[in-house]
Amino acid sequence: MRRALSHPSFMIGLVLTGFIVTIALLSLFWTPHDPGKMQILQRLRPPSVQFWLGTDQFGRDIASMLMVGARNALLVGIVAVGIGFVVGMMLGVFAAQHEGSLLDEILMRLLDFTFAFPAVLSAILILTFLGPGVVNAVIAIGIYSVPIFARLARGAALQVFSRDFIRAARLAGCSRLSILRRHVLPNIAGLMIVQASLQFSLAILAEAGLSYLGIGTQPPNPSWGRMLFDAQTYMARAPLVAVFPGVAIAMAALAFNLLGDGLRDLLDPRLKER
Repeated sequence: MRRALSHPSFMIGLVLTGFIVTIALLSLFWTPHDPGKMQILQRLRPPSVQFWLGTDQFGRDIASMLMVGARNALLVGIVAVGIGFVVGMMLGVFAAQHEGSLLDEILMRLLDFTFAFPAVLSAILILTFLGPGVVNAVIAIGIYSVPIFARLARGAALQVFSRDFIRAARLAGCSRLSILRRHVLPNIAGLMIVQASLQFSLAILAEAGLSYLGIGTQPPNPSWGRMLFDAQTYMARAPLVAVFPGVAIAMAALAFNLLGDGLRDLLDPRLKER
């Protein structure tokens, strides 16, 4: 706890992440205005007491839309990263168990092929077949995350399998499932959690990019990326309409990156104080 409190990256990331999560949870029960209510007479208003961050081109409250957008972004990130985490870790550990076999080689080459494409491009290719929508966007981002977690899990598991206590467990007659559950998974869990926090920021950026292109979260559901797309026409007249969702995306990406960097330092046994 003392090391965590004295780690600047971790604390800044934790505070920013906590703020975003609090805003997202608060939007489940309360927002300043109805985020979907259009008031044409109030369109493109500057920030005021009534509209804290102003209104967009349809007169919708930007603050309310950002709050609901935070909830949607976190939901997409949690589900997409969860898919990559679970499936990728299972594939990576399975490949590590069969290191050097034909099955391991085929699996790794398939993952390399998937990983060769950029995140947004991969998602666009997948959404071309599945169609636009937030559910399909989650699936697309999750599929792209699988090879990242799989390669990391395989490398970490190979290191654990080479340790003496694994050989001792095998000599003691422990089953493969028991070795995985008691020795391998606990030893790679910290590394996987760090990667999950870093991957979370990429998932939020990918969702915003897909929504900006019109194939992610669909109207009338608020999305930070969609808000940026709608605001670009009114940049000269009301630049703040684009500034606020842009700041929200940047802050979310920064928060989870700093949190991941901090967790990596805190969970790395080589960096612990003697």
